Amino acid sequence: GKIITEKMELAFKGVPKRNFSYTFKMMPRSQTEMEEVRKIVKAFKSNMLPELTESYSRKLVVPNTFNIQYMYVNNVNNYLHNIGECVLETMNVTYGGDRYKTFTAVPGEGAPPVETTITLNFKEFHFLTREDVENEGM
Repeated sequence: GKIITEKMELAFKGVPKRNFSYTFKMMPRSQTEMEEVRKIVKAFKSNMLPELTESYSRKLVVPNTFNIQYMYVNNVNNYLHNIGECVLETMNVTYGGDRYKTFTAVPGEGAPPVETTITLNFKEFHFLTREDVENEGM
């Protein structure tokens, strides 16, 4: 007997852009550190969003991009992969830890959380090629 088999064809559609996810847990120990955590969260939120060109306009300026590098003692760590220019696609902020806890309230400001965790999801603009890996170590 003979069997007729299905013909299978594959089409190369390209390499998807890489995604990178980072989670940071911040546990401030002083009022100064609490303010720094607030500034860090605000900076990421602000830089991931588009900007209006004029008030009452529908024109938007694209969000800021990020250049991520892995460092070791003030130098780039060449043992880890390089990352091209990225955009911050999503950001998740969790306040207070597993059981929500705060420090003593600051008058007029509220009660700062004892722990803040941020998860940042970046997408690279650059399509990775073989030459990138061979020459740059990406």
